Amino acid sequence: MSLINNGKIDKNGIISSNDLITEKEGYEAMLYMLKSYWEATGSNDLTDILSGGEYWLMHNRPADSAFWEYWLEAVEKVKRDGPPPLKELFNDK
Repeated sequence: MSLINNGKIDKNGIISSNDLITEKEGYEAMLYMLKSYWEATGSNDLTDILSGGEYWLMHNRPADSAFWEYWLEAVEKVKRDGPPPLKELFNDK
């Protein structure tokens, strides 16, 4: 995975950003991030997902810094590609 944090995380794992997105973009970024995490790990365990993103030892330092990268990638994807594709219940092929 190429890192896109562009200075948004320091050598101590402290994250920072002043960029803003809308609530809708945040929701869509969350969908992209969760899908990416699932594809990368195969885990659908909510405990894994939540514990990795929690702050650890100090504010602004996630337990797993990869979560910050997943988030930044998801935000960039929403900005670049828009909302995730619509989910189809039935495939007529």
